[in-house]
Order: sequence, then C-alpha cells, then structure tokens
Amino acid sequence: MSLEQLESYLLWATAVMAVIVVLTIIIYYWYSRKNSNNYLENDEIELRYFIQKQVDFRGQTTGYECLLRQHEWDDSWSLPQNLDSLPLQRVIFLLTDTFKALPEEPITLSINLEYDQIISPDFRYFVRWALSRIAPMKLAVEFTATANQPKYKRWVFRQRIREARQYGMRFGIDNVGSSLNNLKSIEWILPEVDSLKCSMRSFRKTDPNEWLDLNLQFWNQLSQENHIELILMGVEDEQDQQLADQLKIKTRQGYLFARPSNPGMRR
Repeated sequence: MSLEQLESYLLWATAVMAVIVVLTIIIYYWYSRKNSNNYLENDEIELRYFIQKQVDFRGQTTGYECLLRQHEWDDSWSLPQNLDSLPLQRVIFLLTDTFKALPEEPITLSINLEYDQIISPDFRYFVRWALSRIAPMKLAVEFTATANQPKYKRWVFRQRIREARQYGMRFGIDNVGSSLNNLKSIEWILPEVDSLKCSMRSFRKTDPNEWLDLNLQFWNQLSQENHIELILMGVEDEQDQQLADQLKIKTRQGYLFARPSNPGMRR
C-alpha cells in the first residue's frame, strides 16, 4: 500500500468517525430532551381519570370512557399535554382507584392510549391486568391516529393489537374527523378495528359554504361495510340526537347525556 493510499484511507476513517460522533451527540441530545419533557412521570403532578357514560338510542347506558385530567392551580381539571409521556405503570396506578367507582355490569369500559404506550412491552400486561380488574365489564382500548406516528413501528403496533384482541380486548379509533388525512392515517390498521368514534364538533359547519372532505355519512357507511361499531361523540342537543337517529348510529356520548365526572368525588 502506497503512502498516498494510506493517507486516503485515514482521511476516510477520520470522516466516518466524525459522523459517528456527531450522530451519537444528536441521539443523546434527543433522548435527553425527550426524557426532560416526560413531565407526566412526575408524581407531584396530580392526575386522575374522569369517566363519561355512553348510551344507546334508547338512553340505556352501554359503557363508560376514562378521560385523563390534570389538576390545575385554580382547582380545575384539564386535558394534559404529551400524553405519550405517561408510563403505563402510572396509568395502572391511576386506574386502580377509578375502577373502584365503576358498576359491575357487562358493559364496555373505554381507555384511550397513545401510540408509544401501545407499542410498549408493558402493553400486554396492561391489557391482561385491566381485563381481570373490570370483569364483567369489557375492555376497549382506543387510539387517536395522526400523520406523525412512525410508519416503521406499525408492525409492532399491529402485533400488540392482534395479541390483545385475542385476550378479549376491543380496539377502537378515536376522533376521526372530516379530513381525508383522517382516513389515510387509519387505513393500515382498519382490519383490526372494532369501533370508530366521530365527534359532532368535527362536522359542524360555521360557514354553509365550507367544504368537508368526509362527512358523517361517509364514516357511517365505512363502518357498516367493515362491520365496525360507529360511536357518535359530542352529542350536545336534540338536533344532534335526531341526526344520530336518522343515520341509525346506536351508541352516543356527549353533554346531552352526561358530562365527565370525577370518580374521586363520589366517595
């Protein structure tokens, strides 16, 4: 090997090492920032699951949804940010008290989890734990799909959902709206879906000329074609109720029936 070739190899080796060092620094910085943003891991932040009931077209209670809330300085409760930073271990801790306030009936209990929580290795344990604690209630894990969720982890997500459905869990998509992106973001997981939730807020027009890519009838038809239960949320008045009757949407949820309640206040 000539001296010139050796110098060339050394230059290439130095460049590769520099790239590795830079990537290591970037990855370390990203993980540090991510961990620093996991504020929901802080036990000093008071969190609690509120519950809101779901009803059928006869007004009979068919289930409850668990809604995570954070206690604010003015004694109000609000939806926390960065829900994916909440470890499943703490979800279990919070739900333990919530489950005590629920009736022992064969109806459905819905819990909304984030993408990272579902692909977590702890998800299997969470599902088995929840099913054993809420029986005879049925468990439904719901998930809000967005465009920024990594596609390369979809196979893990599918595997987690398929395993959990074999345990007896139902899987639902929360908050599908009027945009084509809402459809594109769930097409890959649609064969595993048991329920879809639409909110009336996504379909109310402030301007009669406003264009909606997808309307409520589209989701109703999609659900029927795929044998998926459609749940209408945000039902606030009799007009919303009449629309649900017209489209024959059986399961409904909203302020017309009940506001989210703090189970800790029932004791």
